[in-house]
Amino acid sequence: MRDEKTPVCVILAGGDVKETIRIPEKAFVICADCGYRHALAQGITPDLLVGDFDSWEGTLPPEIPVVRHPVQKDETDTWLAVACGRERGYTHFVIYGAFGGERFDHSVANLQMLHGMAGEGLYGEMRCGRQTVFPFVCRPGAVLTLPDTYDDFSLFSLTPACTGVCITGARYPLTDGTLHATFPLGVSNAVTAREARISADAGVLLVIATGREPNPGAGNIL
Repeated sequence: MRDEKTPVCVILAGGDVKETIRIPEKAFVICADCGYRHALAQGITPDLLVGDFDSWEGTLPPEIPVVRHPVQKDETDTWLAVACGRERGYTHFVIYGAFGGERFDHSVANLQMLHGMAGEGLYGEMRCGRQTVFPFVCRPGAVLTLPDTYDDFSLFSLTPACTGVCITGARYPLTDGTLHATFPLGVSNAVTAREARISADAGVLLVIATGREPNPGAGNIL
């Protein structure tokens, strides 16, 4: 989890965006392909446009730099946007429009991308209405805290298993448990104290936290 002073790269992808997009001060904003429509809808001027633009039917403004890629490529447009941010020195990414739309495969690809980003030392969180989706790389001594501004949260193992999982301050506490990638044991928990605390010895957890208001952001890793 980043320090509040860490520069942020905000990416607008082509999925659904129903909430107000929040742009932190001094953030670098990239639109991935037709994610540009979200910028237009909310009066946001991006710093960069990236993609093959096969799903964008309008014209692109000449005053905004464009990094154009061929349609036939291995990377998704959203991953290419992350790569552009990484090249500019950013390690923290907030992504809107990662889910929904007509392409469920893109939603799955974006979840895989979160895992891949964590493996490269990058932190990414995806915001969708009242939900924030982000990875928690587990290691001894690391603790994820979710304050009571969240209602519900779910935990899924992105690795074959996450071991030594402990959950306190929640409706369903857990001590030294194991979450497997093949069974959704961690779905639909709830914060019942001032904060829920989550820790694990090994693995990577996918955290989906639902706030009481839209755009809640992620928890804190101690």
